[in-house]
Amino acid sequence: MSPRGQPTMGFGVPPLPRGIKWLVVITLGASILSKLVPTVGAIGVLTPGFFWRGWVWQIFTYPFVIPDAGALIWSLLGIWLLGGSLEQQWGMRRFVSFYIAVSALAGIGTALLGFLHPAVMEFPYFGNWPAIAGLIAAFAVTMPTARLYFSFVLPISARGLLALSVGITVLFMIMDGWVRYVPELLAFPAGALWVSSRSPRHLLLRLRVWWIDRRLRGRLRVVRGKDDKAGPFTESGRGSDKYLH
Repeated sequence: MSPRGQPTMGFGVPPLPRGIKWLVVITLGASILSKLVPTVGAIGVLTPGFFWRGWVWQIFTYPFVIPDAGALIWSLLGIWLLGGSLEQQWGMRRFVSFYIAVSALAGIGTALLGFLHPAVMEFPYFGNWPAIAGLIAAFAVTMPTARLYFSFVLPISARGLLALSVGITVLFMIMDGWVRYVPELLAFPAGALWVSSRSPRHLLLRLRVWWIDRRLRGRLRVVRGKDDKAGPFTESGRGSDKYLH
């Protein structure tokens, strides 16, 4: 713990709780299997076109399929270095639920964007970088002043790491093409929104209220009484009832 009571991630070894172990084992096993059995990789990655044809499991499987060895190693390190402290604070159930939910939300958002751009609809998405982006957002929301080490060298606050990560993602989108980085970009707000809600049910309730408010706002109008033409707070206004139609 830091002197101000904020958790600090530095050069020390992060904890390796049970949820992290299971995520690492499943990701490693699924990635190796996808190379040995190409069919597994084909049905495990997220291709929005196939998702809308009924392959709905892809929003849950694509974070665990990483066919490149270098990307796999960095992804597993990311799960451990960022996830260990969060699981220790939240507990295994909440942490694993968050990890899967953020990946799924980013996947659904990407699939919806596919209706607007054909390249997104046909692009195969894989890897757990959306989940890692969600973990970075979770750190920034829950422990904004916590100190982490970017690339194991540069000390930076969790809030600063979020800004830096978003900036790097946008840079890659500009330099390498934006289509392949859509899930990562969507995962930042998804992670922040999910962790800022008290529970998944509370988040869904907020979204439902927002949707109802949007729909009703265009349908409701205020009808004033004949005595209210001058306004409810003027001398001539009597403050009669208003009716919503």
